[in-house]
Amino acid sequence: MTKLPQDGSNDSQSKFKDEQIESREMAAPARAGFGTKVKRHCARFWWVHVIAFCLIFLIIALCLVYVGMPKIAQHDVDRSSLEFKALKFENPSMEEITLTQDGVLHNPSMYTPTLDSFKAGSYLVTNGSFGAKAIIDVQMPEIHATKPQSDQGVFKQVVPIVDIDQLTAYATEVVGNEYVETALAGKTKLHLGALPVVNVNYNSTSRYKGLNGLKGFNVTNVRINITAAAGTPNLVGNAFVPNPSVMTIEMGNVTLSLRTEKAGFIGTTTIPNFTLVPGDNNFPMTGTLNQTAVLASMVDGIATMLIKGQNVTYNGVALTYYEAALASHELVLPMNVLQIVADSAKPE
Repeated sequence: MTKLPQDGSNDSQSKFKDEQIESREMAAPARAGFGTKVKRHCARFWWVHVIAFCLIFLIIALCLVYVGMPKIAQHDVDRSSLEFKALKFENPSMEEITLTQDGVLHNPSMYTPTLDSFKAGSYLVTNGSFGAKAIIDVQMPEIHATKPQSDQGVFKQVVPIVDIDQLTAYATEVVGNEYVETALAGKTKLHLGALPVVNVNYNSTSRYKGLNGLKGFNVTNVRINITAAAGTPNLVGNAFVPNPSVMTIEMGNVTLSLRTEKAGFIGTTTIPNFTLVPGDNNFPMTGTLNQTAVLASMVDGIATMLIKGQNVTYNGVALTYYEAALASHELVLPMNVLQIVADSAKPE
């Protein structure tokens, strides 16, 4: 029997195996890369990504509108400031007063919101601290805060006095200080376009000129009637009162006490219908003077008068807050008595 060579058989088997392996390799697909997988995923699940994007965008937008917007609104309200161009306090009583407030609202913000009308307490601010209570309550009108400023004010509004002690402290600072500070504070709603309405705290501090101790006060055209009966007015003249502030203050009938260091109390003088307006003020006055005490107080013909507020009445009602304010500051006024006596002897 003829035997086939072993080597040829082995070669055939090896070739067959190689062909099988090659066939399997050709049949197996190539492994996909990361980028290809991402593309396939996006193509298959694109709607999931769209929904997720919309949700994220909505969450961010809602956070900006309902969290960020109120903070931005409050920040911009806090940055605004109110400058008074005129303040008028008229028809005073112990319960209320008529207020006219003409001001300019400065708005440094890029936005121009509108604030609803709201009730604001007016507080005295001393060394950065608010008074314990409001002085008065003011009904603020709707405010449209245009850039960079807008007019703001109230006209002849009858406002209730919240606390007499705070009003007394305010009037005292107005009379004695060069500058005075007050703040308007309250809660209101802010509107800006189609955005949701925002609750904000309005708190605006204003600094403005006071009466500076009535510096420059003087009396002119003084005449003494030496023949007047005892206890009757024997003094007439004009009171000059400068007012460097923007305030108009109606007080009514103002009575001042007069004294000297040597003689003490020597009399009173009254200014009827006292209404202080910005600028120079001249008022007629009458008084009752102890002439003997005045003459005894002279030094080289000059008697130095010490003047304080004593009584303030409006429509017959004593206004204690104005009385305390005028009594808190003493005016010192040298008077040439010999010249007054000589002028009084001249015919009118």
